[in-house]
Amino acid sequence: MRRAFRQLALLILAVAVSTPAFATSRLSLDSWVERELLPFVREQLTTHPRFKGETVLFVALDGNSRAAVSDGLSLALRDRLVDAAVTTSGIAIAWQQGRGTAGAATIDCTRDDVHYYIGIDVRVTGGDARVTLRALDVEQGSWVSGFGLDWRGSLNRSESRAYGTRQSDQTFLGARDVPFSANQTDLLARHIAHELSCALLRETSGSYVIDTQALADDDSSQLNGMLELVGVNVAANAAIDLAGGTEQANAELVGKAHPIDRNLFQYWLTVRPLGDDDLSAISASAYIRLPTGAGDVVASAPPTVAVVPRTVSTASISVPNASGGAFIAPLTLAAGRDGSLLRTTARADSIVFFIQHDPLLGIVRLGDHDCRQRTIARLARSGDVLRFPVAYTSVGSREVHETVDWYVSPQRTTYYAIAVSDERTARRIANHIDRLPMRCGRSSRPGLTGGELEGWLETFAEIAARSARHIDWRAIEVKDVL
Repeated sequence: MRRAFRQLALLILAVAVSTPAFATSRLSLDSWVERELLPFVREQLTTHPRFKGETVLFVALDGNSRAAVSDGLSLALRDRLVDAAVTTSGIAIAWQQGRGTAGAATIDCTRDDVHYYIGIDVRVTGGDARVTLRALDVEQGSWVSGFGLDWRGSLNRSESRAYGTRQSDQTFLGARDVPFSANQTDLLARHIAHELSCALLRETSGSYVIDTQALADDDSSQLNGMLELVGVNVAANAAIDLAGGTEQANAELVGKAHPIDRNLFQYWLTVRPLGDDDLSAISASAYIRLPTGAGDVVASAPPTVAVVPRTVSTASISVPNASGGAFIAPLTLAAGRDGSLLRTTARADSIVFFIQHDPLLGIVRLGDHDCRQRTIARLARSGDVLRFPVAYTSVGSREVHETVDWYVSPQRTTYYAIAVSDERTARRIANHIDRLPMRCGRSSRPGLTGGELEGWLETFAEIAARSARHIDWRAIEVKDVL
């Protein structure tokens, strides 16, 4: 474990960014794809030791990022890569909405853990087109050196039309940029059932039993039958058990539609234990456009449970905590030499990150006085006391309260400590936190706000949901009292 911690510390301090080696071709684009691109990808993914046993996701790129909305040509080329990979033995392709495991006898959750993005990027300047193939190491956050092809030339008429057509990547269905529509509730149910099933199958504390009558009684006007449809799908994956009465049930299925912007909602579905301390709540979410006025739906044994939808100003993102016990103690705020100190105690060996959310300035990652560019991570052994300096210098009294929410627009300054027990998950968290502006001194620093903030929180929630058993977090709200 000590060696793994040292390796992780080195990886967090520096991530190498490699430039791919390109090969050009004078063939037409279609010929280049058939003669060079597809054979190259098949050979690399089946014979190169780096990709052996690793799961890959084929994506359209926009510069250095995955593109939820792209052009028709990029998506068509991406789909040709996927089709070629599907028919090639030895390539592990990630589960994707719209492709996924339809027709498969059993769910394969190993395909959720993506190790590499294989990306296509199309650029046209004047009459010259360039198509680039690259591979991104998801954990390291760097491009794979030596993996790449490049085509330059002129597009034919149909290729030009495809490039000029903007399209949503349907494998992104459920993301903020590509939400489900109101007539796609079957696809939404399949998407959430997959996410919930994989999270539930990773649980080892016990079995979840849901009352079928409570599911059948769901009468939400906006998402009629959603809970029952998801419940049946999850049960078919052997991730929960269904019982015909409340006496056998030890969990409930709860759906929440949080309004985000106009008719855009973030729909969360949670399997929530009913008084069983050995079981933890498991959640999955997706974005969907619904008629305004959509609210939350609950299917559970106790008829008194009700959830009031939040308004946009108090919208929150649900971020799961670790199952099987806390990794860190509650946060406290104490006086320090040059300001204040966040303080907590590690209850398990973990890697700990600290971030701050200011009501006016947004979210920032907190750095130490050295102001290093990469995300600061504290390596903690069980029982270690962690102290992290923050520039909170108020001389008045303070109200400090623990919170369990990640608000998009908090009313008070909020500090978070995120503890991770797995080095692979910690690398992903570190890479994600790296996207936040850094504050490392007394001066305030503008952070992530608005739509970018919501997107960051959404992705963080997805990472946490997929690795919930390895992630724990604590948060406090701070307010001056005059």
